[in-house]
Amino acid sequence: MTGILSRGALFGLTMFLGAGMAAQAQEDGPPERTRATTADNKLAVVENAIDAFIRPGYGDFHESADVAVEAMESLCTHPGGAALATARDSFADLAGSWSRIEFVRFGPVLEDNRLEKILFFPDRRGIALRQIQGILGSRDESATTAQSLAGKSVAVQGLGALEFVLFGTDADTLAVDGDAFRCSYGRAIARNLAGIAADLDAGWADADGIAARLTRPNAADPAWRSATDSLQEIVGIFIHGFEVIRDLRLRPAMGESAEDARPNLLLFPRSELALASLRANFAGMRDLFVTSEVVSLLPAPQTYLGDSIRFEFANADRTLAALAPPLADVAAQPEQRQELTYLLIVTDSLQSQFADQLSPSLGLSTGFSALDGD
Repeated sequence: MTGILSRGALFGLTMFLGAGMAAQAQEDGPPERTRATTADNKLAVVENAIDAFIRPGYGDFHESADVAVEAMESLCTHPGGAALATARDSFADLAGSWSRIEFVRFGPVLEDNRLEKILFFPDRRGIALRQIQGILGSRDESATTAQSLAGKSVAVQGLGALEFVLFGTDADTLAVDGDAFRCSYGRAIARNLAGIAADLDAGWADADGIAARLTRPNAADPAWRSATDSLQEIVGIFIHGFEVIRDLRLRPAMGESAEDARPNLLLFPRSELALASLRANFAGMRDLFVTSEVVSLLPAPQTYLGDSIRFEFANADRTLAALAPPLADVAAQPEQRQELTYLLIVTDSLQSQFADQLSPSLGLSTGFSALDGD
């Protein structure tokens, strides 16, 4: 408990000092900038984000999806324990690669319901489980090809569905004597995901596509009319990403106490990959923060924010490294959930730093909530 309190106090001190410096800057009048924040400066940050993080991120997701297809092909052709283990490992890599890039929630991923097709979450009413079990129970042959599967409910064609095939009830039959239908369904899911991943990769690689619109904004574009609009989109990744982690990934599962915890609401409960996914979430946004060089745009009095944000990323990394899966056990055990509670504090701090400090310092608005409508 002492460690938690001391880190909590340090968090409070960081926020207090940050607020004090921001207030002093307001009293001193208009801030001087370390360099002029021109449109070119803003677009350089946007270009960094695209070339050093977004494009490679979707490229990694595409590659991982192709590997998952190969693993499912092998499992269906030669079922057994080793093949099932390889398929499960490929799923873990695929889920991790998606978790790194999943908070880039604009552009091609919003077309054709791709975001929901890749990961249908949260699912508060258990829709996915009922529909997936329905497919397995009825042996619906239309779910065994990627083309026909793509026309079905988003709840039965993404990572959650593939997780159930490989880790859910009766999944071990894939290793013992094989389950041709179950494996064919899983293979169709993997192929469908690989097709979506290929489209996302191509969409961002297109020289005249989304990247061009963001780095060459113009007044006729309905989404990105100026460099400020483009920069707003990049900073929004952090603001809404941490909001999702805090309000959809952590709080519902943790509850107010160990007694109120609902660990079944964690992501990837059957594969016990909730912790790995969180680590990839934070690592992805940390890498985006570093490679985009967004701190180079801060006014001189606010440059301390760069160190403050890096400090909290380091706190999150240390906390996550100290946890061990399954995260469901951590959430439900009073003596273990202190670290998870601290992670929630750090997540809230990071969200606040980007939304309430960095964004206004760059002349941006926080914008709408990522959870509107959920």
